[in-house]
Amino acid sequence: MTTVGLVPASIPTRAWLRPALMALGGLVIAAVLILIHQWVAGVVLIAFALFMGYWTSPIRGGQHVPFHEAMARRGPDHAIILWAPGDPLSARMQTAIRGERPDVSWVNVYQDPAADEFLLTSGGHGALPLVIIGDEILRRATVGQYLDARAEASEQPHRS
Repeated sequence: MTTVGLVPASIPTRAWLRPALMALGGLVIAAVLILIHQWVAGVVLIAFALFMGYWTSPIRGGQHVPFHEAMARRGPDHAIILWAPGDPLSARMQTAIRGERPDVSWVNVYQDPAADEFLLTSGGHGALPLVIIGDEILRRATVGQYLDARAEASEQPHRS
């Protein structure tokens, strides 16, 4: 994968829209606050706008396991979650499923060309977060769908 600095070159331009608008909007409001001599509020807003621009951007790495390693663990007792920084549904999923867990592999599609290729064949970037549990693939998965699929997958071996 080619990179530009620390950022992979395969990141779609639309992934930069939300962070750019968030940072720019915050900076404009901060400038207005500073113009009306609200220095403290302006400086706080500048810091917050820059932080949120970074936090929602593709620059923020987050958890990542190479796609081929994650797929080697594929099974009913292991979830593989393809995600992208700046994607709101991916962020919700990460908030709900916190910390490093042995039963979950997080794969950042911007850092792994094989994962991005798999994603494109499974519905494209609009399918994020894409959850793979055993043979089941959940597109635009919510936390509830993830939990239901995990419960269903854990019951399958007992059904014989």
